[in-house]
Amino acid sequence: MSFSLVIEPEWNVIKRIKESIQNDASLRAQSKDFLEQTTLTAIELLENALKYSDSDSGKPVQFAFDVQDNVCRFSVTSYSKNPITKQALMSVIRTIDTGDPFDLYVKRLEKLKESPDGFSRMGLYRIAYEGEFTLKADVKDESVTIVASRPLEKV
Repeated sequence: MSFSLVIEPEWNVIKRIKESIQNDASLRAQSKDFLEQTTLTAIELLENALKYSDSDSGKPVQFAFDVQDNVCRFSVTSYSKNPITKQALMSVIRTIDTGDPFDLYVKRLEKLKESPDGFSRMGLYRIAYEGEFTLKADVKDESVTIVASRPLEKV
């Protein structure tokens, strides 16, 4: 099954997406851990999109989920005019892409312990380490798309 949603920046949609994922037949055939990791990934991606998108842009967040060729995939597109936000995102994605997810996760926790700033910025690290999803990002003008993918388990 696959689904996509166009989402006005509202937090209450998280529950609907969580229920849709947990009721997906192809995912229910996976282990409980896989289902929890997939749910965590979807929620983190959506939270980031809602947090960092420009709510005054008039453009909704686009959320898509599908399972094709035994790969579970999320794509979330939001809009931001802030170049610093987009640069920070691409920097984190490059860091995750070239580093060990566990080491990066621990380093981020240590940094937060040393100098807490009220913002964890742990979402993408959690997706890579806890969720075991691969992350890619694409920034074009104001459009920011993050894709998270992971092969299904062999059951």
